[in-house]
Amino acid sequence: MQESLSDVTVADLPTLEFLSGLADTLAAGTVDLPAFPQVVIKVQEAFKDPSYTPQKVARVIATERTLADRLLQMANSTAFNATGRVIIDLGVAINRLGTQKVYSVALGHAIGHIRQNESLRSIAPRLDELWSECVTVAHFSDVVAKRRSHPFPGAFAAGLLHGIGRFYILVQRASQGASQVPLNAALVDAWHPAIAKAVLKNWQMDEAVCEAVGAQAQLNVVRAGPPTLTDVLIASIRLASRMQNSYDTSTLNAGGAFARLDLTAEACKSLIAQAIEETRALQRALRP
Repeated sequence: MQESLSDVTVADLPTLEFLSGLADTLAAGTVDLPAFPQVVIKVQEAFKDPSYTPQKVARVIATERTLADRLLQMANSTAFNATGRVIIDLGVAINRLGTQKVYSVALGHAIGHIRQNESLRSIAPRLDELWSECVTVAHFSDVVAKRRSHPFPGAFAAGLLHGIGRFYILVQRASQGASQVPLNAALVDAWHPAIAKAVLKNWQMDEAVCEAVGAQAQLNVVRAGPPTLTDVLIASIRLASRMQNSYDTSTLNAGGAFARLDLTAEACKSLIAQAIEETRALQRALRP
């Protein structure tokens, strides 16, 4: 964790105890989220079936109309439909989006379903805000990855699910009836990537996605070799932050990820300008 024990005060000990307890439970292989939709588990099983076809997955997804509508909206959004031709066939939409995007949207659907749980009403606005941030990062991750000659297939999933650690922390805190107890923000910042990685490993997400999400806060690590999905995610988080706050001049230089991806300041500004409309469309498609 980024936050060393020497930085922790007595007042921070309840936060540290709470976060370490979550980490221990996750390490034991238990992800505790209320009302997790069965359709998501069935989608995962369909993708892992050796005889997988988009049509077989479509039949599973068609049983959950809301999820089917989300995927059709996404496939027809400006971010993923350059031709402008409207898709009404779910199998075609799944084929267009690809396995990683479809499964990550299914998980996003589950998150939206969980967010409606009565026990989480007090934190619903924060969960909505966090989800909106994740959708924006997902857009940038996908766009940045596509600029490479060898794109990263897990980029959209990494962006959409990079905040699952924060989500899990908030949900567990509310479920335990402690939502009014303040958490030390620095400790949450330090712990949420590792908690997110543990959740995604439990959900059997692609290993590269798990690694990138777990390393998202390692801004100052010097990496050798070609750019990785971690670089894509770090850069995308910074681009999303800059889009939300145009006065923040530091975010386009964070961690050297931009240099490794050959993203100049001008290229970043261009990506942000182009992202505004596409992000809105994606937000509408993936609204909780």
